[in-house]
Amino acid sequence: MRIPIPLVFALAVAVGAVVSILIQVNIKVLGSWDSRYAAFNGTHVYQTSPMIGTPYKTLYLGYGTAHFQNQISVFYLETVRSGSAGGASDLGRYLPIRIIVESGSLPTNTYISWKDPLSGATRKLYFVADSHRGYVLGTYRTRAGATVNVAIPVYYVVDGSQVRLYPMERSAVDATQACNIVRNAGFGGAYNAIIAILDNQGYDCAFRSWSSTTVGWAQVASSVTSAALYPSPTYYMVTITEGGTTLLIYLSYWYTVNADPGFFAVKPG
Repeated sequence: MRIPIPLVFALAVAVGAVVSILIQVNIKVLGSWDSRYAAFNGTHVYQTSPMIGTPYKTLYLGYGTAHFQNQISVFYLETVRSGSAGGASDLGRYLPIRIIVESGSLPTNTYISWKDPLSGATRKLYFVADSHRGYVLGTYRTRAGATVNVAIPVYYVVDGSQVRLYPMERSAVDATQACNIVRNAGFGGAYNAIIAILDNQGYDCAFRSWSSTTVGWAQVASSVTSAALYPSPTYYMVTITEGGTTLLIYLSYWYTVNADPGFFAVKPG
């Protein structure tokens, strides 16, 4: 038999009894992390293994407060390419951190398109079926005025109705696949490139070669043991409905650190 909560309180007052009420709340972390060395315990994303050996290491894609064992510097992806024309339309700042499949199924082998809430620029996602590979797609403009179509390779992890993303290191990138996907994305730029942001490496799809590039990392904090990860606004949500599928795409900042801090814990929200 179920007794309404108000009646429980009324009975407790009437008889002078002490009543304990247990309220269980399921917390869903909004952002993403690299699951090879981090996990979510219900309140914090925390380190479980040493971070990967790249110049920049994924801390957390989203927002919250981070704590570190050792002093560390924290950055977010402001622009995909330093030295570009910059501005809100450049690929950076508010990028996908999590996708919720509200109805239907996750679209794969197709382009998922939305408008950047800040600039109105078109950005796209592409998930390769039966694979952990995905791509965040967009453009940047050089100072000479040329438009470059860019693919940022990411891993994607499907967890029920939710999809988490985190950036892929250069050694895991399938350059041929990435170039085909960005070339056919319909952005209209004259050049196509892949940027492995964690390694500061770029791949020219025309010359089929990797070279060092300078990713536009913006420093959030230098040599700290805690850092506030709060863009303003903290996030955007974009709803995409096509056919029988409805997706919620959460957009926020991608945060990294430039060394392994010994351990880290991020409290989302």
